[in-house]
Amino acid sequence: MVSFQDVMFGGTETVASAIEWAMTELLRSPEDLKKVQQELATVVGLDRKVEESDFEKLTFLRCCLKEVLRLHPPIPLLLHETSETAVVAGYQIPAKSRVMINAWAIGRDNNAWEDPEEFKPARFLKDGVPDFKGSNFEFIPFGSGRRSCPGMQLGLYALEVAVAHLLHCFTWELPNGMKPSELDMDDVFGLTAPRATRLKAVPSPRLLCQLY
Repeated sequence: MVSFQDVMFGGTETVASAIEWAMTELLRSPEDLKKVQQELATVVGLDRKVEESDFEKLTFLRCCLKEVLRLHPPIPLLLHETSETAVVAGYQIPAKSRVMINAWAIGRDNNAWEDPEEFKPARFLKDGVPDFKGSNFEFIPFGSGRRSCPGMQLGLYALEVAVAHLLHCFTWELPNGMKPSELDMDDVFGLTAPRATRLKAVPSPRLLCQLY
């Protein structure tokens, strides 16, 4: 049995939290987990490990990670400083004001998302769904504009690589006969919003080749 706190000790806190949430959501949604692993088997095969050139073809994996970032943004409250005085919803916001933007709540807004509390990666297969690159204010896990996270690309790459390898190299089961519905989905409020309890799962080798 693996504790994901130990698996991810080498990463930053935000990436580690995103990896753990990704594995949690997929273990809680066996059908989506099966789809991701089938996509990996089709695109990559089971006789080699995932390579960087494979990621453009792993469409459903990327949909799953987008859905994880929507539900569990790396930093739930984004801090900004206004550059000039502005009026928002009838309120005057002076220049140099500190503004906290609740990215966690925005990603779960009923006005922007259908079934916002549900983990549904397939929503990102549809045309016109907001993307997280900062131009759609309904989905801003990394902020927006000039104040967006400068480490976004590196963080996304680390997230993709880690989750792809975990899902491609191993099959995963919850320990002690635990059912997916029994997973604790509570988080801890702070600079990041990690799981309140560490995820533990049982891996079994999946590839036909050597893992090392």
